[in-house]
Amino acid sequence: MMRVFLVALGLAVVWSCQPNSTSSVTAETLKADVQFLASDALEGRRAGEPGADLAADWIADRLAKAGIQPGGEDGGWFQAVQVSLPPREGHCRLAVAGKEFADVGTVAASASSAAHGELVSAGYGLVLASHGLDDFAAAGVQGKIVLVRRGTPFGPDPGPELGSLGALRGKIRAAAEEGAIGIILGTHPDDHAAGFEPEITFASVPGKMKIPVVTVGPSQFADLENGPGAEVEMAAEVTRESATTRNVLGWLPAGDNSGQAILVGAHYDHLGRGGNGSLAPGSEEIHNGADDNASGVAVVLAVAEALAGTETRANRGVVFALWAAEEEGLLGSAHWARNPLPAGVRVVAGINLDMVGRPSEGRITAGSLETAAAFGRTLAQAEHGKAIEITRSAGRLPGGGGSDHMSLHGIQIPCAFLFSGLHTDYHKPTDDWQHLDYPRMVSVVKLVAAWTQALRAAAPASLAWVAPPPEPDRGPVQGAGGWFGSVPDYAAQPEGGGMQLAGVSPGGPAQAAGLRKGDILKMVGETTVNDIYDFMDALAAGHPGEKVTVEFIRDGKAETVAVVLGSRAAD
Repeated sequence: MMRVFLVALGLAVVWSCQPNSTSSVTAETLKADVQFLASDALEGRRAGEPGADLAADWIADRLAKAGIQPGGEDGGWFQAVQVSLPPREGHCRLAVAGKEFADVGTVAASASSAAHGELVSAGYGLVLASHGLDDFAAAGVQGKIVLVRRGTPFGPDPGPELGSLGALRGKIRAAAEEGAIGIILGTHPDDHAAGFEPEITFASVPGKMKIPVVTVGPSQFADLENGPGAEVEMAAEVTRESATTRNVLGWLPAGDNSGQAILVGAHYDHLGRGGNGSLAPGSEEIHNGADDNASGVAVVLAVAEALAGTETRANRGVVFALWAAEEEGLLGSAHWARNPLPAGVRVVAGINLDMVGRPSEGRITAGSLETAAAFGRTLAQAEHGKAIEITRSAGRLPGGGGSDHMSLHGIQIPCAFLFSGLHTDYHKPTDDWQHLDYPRMVSVVKLVAAWTQALRAAAPASLAWVAPPPEPDRGPVQGAGGWFGSVPDYAAQPEGGGMQLAGVSPGGPAQAAGLRKGDILKMVGETTVNDIYDFMDALAAGHPGEKVTVEFIRDGKAETVAVVLGSRAAD
């Protein structure tokens, strides 16, 4: 009987805290917010670019007008976050035996440097240790500039096993490891006739390599094949700049001025004019990101307006966090996790919204509910009577669920995730405001407002961090490589290169081997790891059950461990 009484009392307290102004939320208001954020005037809101700054200023103004207090640095609305801008191609040069080549380019991963040496050809630049194949060793590229043919002898569609031999990053890395001082990449006319693209684009090879790379067209490549032993002068210029972007942080105190808070967040940045992250290769159109994630921002702003206009006896405040640079690798939320604001406020749980504008058939997915005992119960209370159906997801969400809630998980703050699903416009210029379901977004606003209020009143013990369970092994995915079970720290730039870990997956291969947050991976198997792209290449070359030697740095000391790769679960 006592338990029944306490449950009933808990429901009464939660209900007394329900927002009473969500009735003013309209589909037209949400549409207007999305239309502004997803307008061409903001040019895709890429972090570090003017459109993102315009969006941040507008969001802060909206929060102020709603009656929310600033929660950023120095009493303002913002928290500065440093980001690396997309690399830009500069002037490139190639001269062979005194002959200058016109219209040469480079790739984003190239070192920004020059080289002078003898030309040598390594054919396709194939390396397959298991079969004793190494075109670079055979060509003797040590101290030389090497000409490398794009692709493989097996054509443009050889399948994953043979196709990996044609990966441009792998060719550049193998040439550098064999001692080449520069590399010239191009498509041979015969390979162009077989279906390969004639040009190698700047964006086709991301990351950072140790040697300069220039690219040439098919006719130029054919000319260069006739010049082994010639003297080569080459230079590649890649401009890498950083910029400051901003998290936008608002604060709604509790009635008793408690220092605890529930965080409600969404990222506001997107992909600008494409490039890295775009699923429209080669497109330079504005990627407006209406669903990803103007939809989440519009909902958070509506929730802020609803909660700011209510009297509450809840014992926790609310932090409204509009994150910068999510598309660059969760940089905004990761920076906040290392430097939480507002000062003196302790966030005890959160709700993250990312792509909530297309609730298919009135349904939205909630994930990461297992990170706090309170999430399931309070969500059930919040959805009561709402015109939206909740699909509860255990473990990873479709697409991996890689959004800002993971930054909170990294510092053991429980955070749930709302997501309405992937679609054919995802990360493309076609993700525009006309495709969103605004009437159903109104239901999402009401759900999130009620859920936030329920969490504000939840018992402290029910908000304790619960580590997510290990991912189930659903068997290998064809061509997916091995699973390592780690979370990269995208903001870290380790001195001397490498990939720093922001965490490891519970029960995953990395955790089982003893790897942990802060470790800097330097070598995985036979692949030297200078950045995350090298790490991904190493995993693509591996397979479930394979034991790989991992060299890493921990607290300044070099260490080695064996990791048994797992199966990459299908999304």
